[in-house]
Amino acid sequence: MALDPTAAEDRHSQMLAQLAAMTFTLARDLSNRALEAESNDEAVKLAAAFHQVSRGLRQTLALEMKVIRFKAELAKEAASADYALLKEAQEAVRKREAERVARRRALRSRIDDAFWTEDEGPDWFVRPENAPEPPPRPRPGDPFWTKLTEFIDAAEAEPDFLTRDFDIMVIEACEAIGLDPNLLYEIRTRSEAADPEPEPEPTDSS
Repeated sequence: MALDPTAAEDRHSQMLAQLAAMTFTLARDLSNRALEAESNDEAVKLAAAFHQVSRGLRQTLALEMKVIRFKAELAKEAASADYALLKEAQEAVRKREAERVARRRALRSRIDDAFWTEDEGPDWFVRPENAPEPPPRPRPGDPFWTKLTEFIDAAEAEPDFLTRDFDIMVIEACEAIGLDPNLLYEIRTRSEAADPEPEPEPTDSS
C-alpha cells in the first residue's frame, strides 16, 4: 500500500507538536519543583534536569519550525509548478485555436478563389471558348456559402482537422458544395505559372 506523503507530513507535525507540549509541561514541573526544593542538592539536581529538558524543548521547537518552513517551501514549489503547467496548457489551447481559425480561413479562401467573374479574374486568365462561366462569388446566406460553412464545421469536429492533407480537404469541400475542384486547381496552377522567375543579377565581368 502506497504511503500518502500528505498524511505523513501531518503525522510528523502532530507528533512534534505533542512532543513540544509534553516537554514544556515537564520543564514547567521541574522549574516549580526546583523553586520549592528544601535542600540545595535537590535544587541543583532539579535545575540541571530543567536545563536538559528545556534544551530539548528548544530543539523540538526549532525542528518544528524547520518542518513548517520546509512544508511552506514545498507548497510554494507546487504552486509554481501548477502555474507553469497552467500557462503551458493555456498556451497550447491558444496555439491550437489559432491554428484552427487559420485552417478554416485557408479552406474558405481557397474555395472562394474559384468564385469570381470575368472582370474580377486575374489578367493572365483567358477563358477557353465555350467554357462554362464560374459561379458568381457567394455571399453570406447563399447556398454555396451555407454548404461550405456546414462542411467546414463538420470537418473541424473531426480529430484530424489540423493534420489532414489540406488539398484533400479542399477537394472534399468542392464536392460537398457542388463545385468542380478541377476549376479551382486549374486557376491555382495558372496563377503559380504566371509568376515570373526572378532575373539573375548581372555579374561584373571586369
